[in-house]
Amino acid sequence: MIVSGKISVKAILQNKKREIKAIYLLDRRRDKDGQYIERIAGNVPVKKLTREELDELAGNTSHGGYLVECGERLSDKFESLPSGKRLSFMCLEGVSDPFNLGEIARTVKSLGFDGLITPSYRFYDNESKLIRASAGASESLWWHQSDNLDEALQTLKNSGVRIVAAYRGDESTSLQEYSMPEKVCICLGGAMRGLSASVLEQSDDHVRIDYDARVSLSTVGAASVFAYERFRGGGN
Repeated sequence: MIVSGKISVKAILQNKKREIKAIYLLDRRRDKDGQYIERIAGNVPVKKLTREELDELAGNTSHGGYLVECGERLSDKFESLPSGKRLSFMCLEGVSDPFNLGEIARTVKSLGFDGLITPSYRFYDNESKLIRASAGASESLWWHQSDNLDEALQTLKNSGVRIVAAYRGDESTSLQEYSMPEKVCICLGGAMRGLSASVLEQSDDHVRIDYDARVSLSTVGAASVFAYERFRGGGN
């Protein structure tokens, strides 16, 4: 897989969450970013190409002179789960569009979240779109991918993390009135089916977003609302 763009290339090299095969830079580039990339490349081959060669390899002309050839994103293990008194995670179910997932990763990273939990996805070449949409957040966040979300959430609960489902039910609490716990994982479902019954059963609390419009928020929009509420203190 070829990933293009300075921010994406730097994020991949800095975080080392995937196999990295080669780096390709514009042959005429002599800027600080290029020098930095060469410096942190380690044993990864760095090849200098003409702009025409980079265009052909990338399949686009918006690469900015930076390309990396790499493998799929490796799933982070619970052995490397972030630690601390205050932890924030987001679990996403049914969000498989690389642009949407990238936007959510970028948002939660910007607002201080520590990690993501999702089903195991195979984006193949579309994964480069996710990396760019996330502005590299997909690489720096702790990201656990699992085919068994119930088991992953139970492991989080065993670590003292409270599971909160975004759900508009009769017994749900308004987000405006909900006090976020110190350690929390907010679960959001996709626009088509929402959260599965098993994830809802795993949840400690059901919390809703109150608003007057009849049009439902997108998952990206809901993720932004929950993430900002967590960032600002959420009822505390």
